[in-house]
Amino acid sequence: MKIKVKDIFNIDEGLTILSEKELPVGVAFHIQRVHKIVGGEVKTAQELRSKIIGKYKEKDLENGRVKLKEDKLEVFNKELEELLDQEVNLEVNKININDLNTISITPKTLGLLNTIIEEEK
Repeated sequence: MKIKVKDIFNIDEGLTILSEKELPVGVAFHIQRVHKIVGGEVKTAQELRSKIIGKYKEKDLENGRVKLKEDKLEVFNKELEELLDQEVNLEVNKININDLNTISITPKTLGLLNTIIEEEK
């Protein structure tokens, strides 16, 4: 399936939450496989994001934050948005919503995973 990089970050966060839940072995295995694939895409996107930040960074601040060059903010935002709008081909089987019926899950987590959740027809 084609998916935007910005959605990859949401999926990764949702899968991290799911991976901490007690699930049947088959479901847990499927979720871990999907998380591994998504994690690879996240890593690539984070590396590119770091390069963009490094290109426009003025100085490092506390807690891992950075100050960007004021006169380059517009171009920085444009490049970052371009990265987040890139499409990647995510080769994963969707997670069936019924496979999650043994756990409690928040609407927020379901929202994060919306792109890779399928309802049984």
